[in-house]
Amino acid sequence: MDTLKTKEKLVSQSKRKKELIEVLNFSNKALSIKSFAFNFNNQVNKEFENLYSFLKIDNSISKLFNAEKINTTEDKAALHWKIRDPDSHLYRDLFVKYNAFRKQLLNRPIKNIVILGIGGSYEGPNLLINSLKELNNLKFNHIFITGSDNQEFKEKITGLNQKETVFILSSKSMKSLEVINNFKLAKRWLSLKIKSSKAIENFYGITSNIQEAKKIGIAENNIINLGEEIGGRYSIWSEISLTSILESKKNFSSFLNGGHQADLLMKSDNSYKKTIKKLAYIELWNSNFLNINNRVVLSYLWKLRTLPRYFQQLEMESLGKKANSQSIFSKTSQTIYGGFGPRAQHSFFQMLHQGTSKTSIDFIIEKDVSESNKLPKIQALTQNKLFNIPPKKTLVQNHKINSNVSSNLYMLEKLTPYNLGFLISSWEHKTFICSQLLQINPFDQFGVEQGKLKTSKKFS
Repeated sequence: MDTLKTKEKLVSQSKRKKELIEVLNFSNKALSIKSFAFNFNNQVNKEFENLYSFLKIDNSISKLFNAEKINTTEDKAALHWKIRDPDSHLYRDLFVKYNAFRKQLLNRPIKNIVILGIGGSYEGPNLLINSLKELNNLKFNHIFITGSDNQEFKEKITGLNQKETVFILSSKSMKSLEVINNFKLAKRWLSLKIKSSKAIENFYGITSNIQEAKKIGIAENNIINLGEEIGGRYSIWSEISLTSILESKKNFSSFLNGGHQADLLMKSDNSYKKTIKKLAYIELWNSNFLNINNRVVLSYLWKLRTLPRYFQQLEMESLGKKANSQSIFSKTSQTIYGGFGPRAQHSFFQMLHQGTSKTSIDFIIEKDVSESNKLPKIQALTQNKLFNIPPKKTLVQNHKINSNVSSNLYMLEKLTPYNLGFLISSWEHKTFICSQLLQINPFDQFGVEQGKLKTSKKFS
């Protein structure tokens, strides 16, 4: 295959007169997706399909699900998907660890769980606590401390009782500076009321580096092993989210099952897989051929208000790599930002409606909402239509808005743990296909590691 000719054909299609096309309209019992994109016609789709076949991406998907070493730069498999497979030993091991952890906590008068983590060790568990918790039946008070400024620790710990509080250090390497810094603060805080010899019982570590956890002083019985092949930004399914299982084992199991269902669909050639492929095609089409380098992710569900931030890390850390010189694509990750939709409408929507930035949009809403809570859904659907279709009436210059904006509308049938798992797993699949089209590794993060290394030298 002559990939240069493929690129020339795509460039030619991108220069045609602008036309907003409905690219896909998918629906199943968990999720509906509708997408619009500029000039993404059958010819564009055909060229992407040819490239997909030429790069043997179906083989890459098989390697992923066969637990082969798809993370080539680190010589590892990527096994996050295996934790959500009920037939997997990783799935069973997760709940064995949960039962042991739960038993330890229930034998003590613990009311507060403070999670010391950053990146995937924070975004995933925080999202699940916000979205899966049952407000009237909370078993623990969950506090997340994630930064390097000591003031955050002081503010969030105020009012807690040392004897009712445990700390979980969530870190794959157990060397994250923010986590270690907050660990030192926590030890000092506990020592105000508890003897040092007893205070160690109030610390747990979730890590792939058991020796380092022991070295810094965490008791061996309180160390929970995290598989080395579980990437931080993919760890939401894993032991990193033990606090969510504590609140509702049923909800977390359902979350895993939703993710697993997306995996099963991905393994077969059906409408779901074609949808995920097209979502990836649209993303690279926008950034590489239409110069749409930004994408805003907007959740109109309060419980999923941090989901845009979660997807931001998933995509930008996975795809934020140098372009492969062998690839026809010169741009890798889009710049992704976003937040809670109703709030965003009163902050940066002015830029979207009348500014000059080229941005595509992902809307996330719920179909099944009560009559008394229909405003967020109305807002999202109205905004999506406004971005897609210009108003019929000609407005004066100052009132004209940007229309014909590329968008994806994700509509959960209902906000349930199962459907959330299905959505997040689907987003992972889209990101993986993007990475294979780009011919980059989505599972390493050497840029982040370099930043940690340089900071560590100066801090020590």
